[in-house]
Amino acid sequence: MITHSGAFPAAFDESQLELKPVAVTRWTARLVDAFVEQSFLESRFRDDRRRVLVLLGFIAGAGALIIIGRFIAHLGGHGALTGMLPPLVPVIVASAGAVVLLRMKSPQALEIGLLAVGAVAVLTRFTIMTLQPVLAVNWLPLMVTSLFIIYLYLPVRLVAAIVFATFYSAISVVWWFALYGGPFGPEHVYFGLLWIVLGNGLGFAAANALQRGQRVQYAQKLVMQQLLATDALTGIANRRSFDEAIAREWRRCARAGRPLSLLMIDVDHFKAYNDRFGHQKGDACLRRIARALVDCVAAPEALVARYGGEEFVCLLPGMDQRSAAKLARRVAVAIDRAAITHPTSPDSDRVTLSVGVATADAFVSDENALLTLADELLYAAKNGGRNRIVSGELPFEQPAVRAA
Repeated sequence: MITHSGAFPAAFDESQLELKPVAVTRWTARLVDAFVEQSFLESRFRDDRRRVLVLLGFIAGAGALIIIGRFIAHLGGHGALTGMLPPLVPVIVASAGAVVLLRMKSPQALEIGLLAVGAVAVLTRFTIMTLQPVLAVNWLPLMVTSLFIIYLYLPVRLVAAIVFATFYSAISVVWWFALYGGPFGPEHVYFGLLWIVLGNGLGFAAANALQRGQRVQYAQKLVMQQLLATDALTGIANRRSFDEAIAREWRRCARAGRPLSLLMIDVDHFKAYNDRFGHQKGDACLRRIARALVDCVAAPEALVARYGGEEFVCLLPGMDQRSAAKLARRVAVAIDRAAITHPTSPDSDRVTLSVGVATADAFVSDENALLTLADELLYAAKNGGRNRIVSGELPFEQPAVRAA
């Protein structure tokens, strides 16, 4: 076994195996982990955009129906054509908003665009009601309904909803006082302010509970996915996670024309180690080996997984045979320097590894060919005396040419 100086693997910290739920802030309803929060927003992006488009379609449809009704009334001599202008404005704003939102490709862009469209819609609505005060008779249901739409329907973060609802409420108050003494009496203003306060309070409470619940559910889903993809003993990826990863990376490397390497690792004479020290010591040994593998395989695309029993695998996208063999030697050195005592081993006084290093440069079959080769190389290393590394590469096979 080739040896050279290197870092001693850190002691395995079993607390790393604990899966902790992602925390959600109490008042802002936001996942504390920024990466998970972004993942949550991206997972809901398409549904959120679709929901907004439905709302804009409803607004445009309602405006169109009002225009048709007023046109029919005009034909009957009960209204002027200018009466169709106020409902035409929401049709135009909603249609323009839909065009803008369809061009949004990220949750942040959707939120900014939605708030911009909402601000334009609010200012337009109040301008129309100022020019035609007769429309202000429905101000109370309009205000309360709009607040609940902002808090509960618009797919924006709670902080953004609070800011927008505050902006809307301030515009409402200014507008009411500007028209004070007109169509409104003091009691109307009082009850209007009261309903704005109540609408904001109830809307915030409901939106906070809704958004916190959505994020808690998403965090629990992540924890469940992590449980399903994690080996309970070692805390690294399990066989299921590896099977999914190698199929995915095989396709991706084949498309990109990149090599794909696989290390299949077996702990030498592990049954004898278990018989000598017991299963608890054996489990601790596997955890130390798993940690050493993770420390050695630092590539961001790489995956370290427990394949089964005392076997581990390292999936190395983009790594050629020479680099993979070099990494395998570094892993073997790290385990050797860990000095895990193995007095019953016939080959050494400490735990050693046998490694099969398989590399694919030509992707003419499927990922099972790489697995089969790695397995054959591993058994070659074991049959050759263990405590060694055997490398190999998938042969390039010319595709069969058949006569037409």
